Amino acid sequence: MSNDESAAGPDGDDIVAETTSLLETFGLTTYEAKCFVALTRIGHGTARELAEVADVPRPRVYDSVESLQERGLADVQDSTPRQFRAPDPRDAVETVRREYGERLDRLEGLLPRLRSPESRDERAGVWVVEGNDAVSDRLAGLADDATNELLVVVAVESLLTDELRASLSAAADRGVAITVGSPSRAIRETVAEVAPEATVVETWTWWEDHPIRPGEISSILMADGSQLLVSSDLETDLPGVDRHSAVWTDDERAPLIGLMQPLLANAIRSGSATDGPTADGSA
Repeated sequence: MSNDESAAGPDGDDIVAETTSLLETFGLTTYEAKCFVALTRIGHGTARELAEVADVPRPRVYDSVESLQERGLADVQDSTPRQFRAPDPRDAVETVRREYGERLDRLEGLLPRLRSPESRDERAGVWVVEGNDAVSDRLAGLADDATNELLVVVAVESLLTDELRASLSAAADRGVAITVGSPSRAIRETVAEVAPEATVVETWTWWEDHPIRPGEISSILMADGSQLLVSSDLETDLPGVDRHSAVWTDDERAPLIGLMQPLLANAIRSGSATDGPTADGSA
């Protein structure tokens, strides 16, 4: 079976479309991406063949392949007619990875130089993040910054992502004192598994039953008494679909820090239910 045949049919069309779209995110034009995909499918060919496979006007094949050649993503043979050849797929991926790695390295060096050498006074700020991924990423980021203590409340399993579990495990390895409260047995068991050194307790301070109701607190995290995130579970128009929104701050001057710091640890521990819902979360 040829490369072209292997990408035939509805599934092949999906692969071609997805690959073309993905290449465009790496800075290729639509014509360049189409030519690269077509060249990868047939291995090598003339401008006429590429134009037919890629559905690209033949005059645009030449400048597109020349651009690909400059990026190391195509070889050109000066023959009559001219022949074009695709690199090995693994080599092509490494070429793109190296190119973007160099750009990121350059960006990493440039961004710090943009900052003013004189710091500006900044008011204590409370920020908002929207969406499950954004909230989970911010939880993990704050956990990564902790050096002494983490107080964590999680009531929704979807927020306990692989990244957050890894951050809690890494914090425990650094010697950070971790206390986690949750009304969910599954969450408590997961945290106890990834961070055996953590203090994990059943707590119902903020809820009457589990799963929690829309609008209720879905997570709280305080790191070192100076960074705080509080998220809530928002009701959406889609049945069974939740969406989280959070306020957070990494400035210990924020009033929210002063309000929550003396209360959170006691609230987690005092929320352990003895006469509330049962251990499996039922009322």
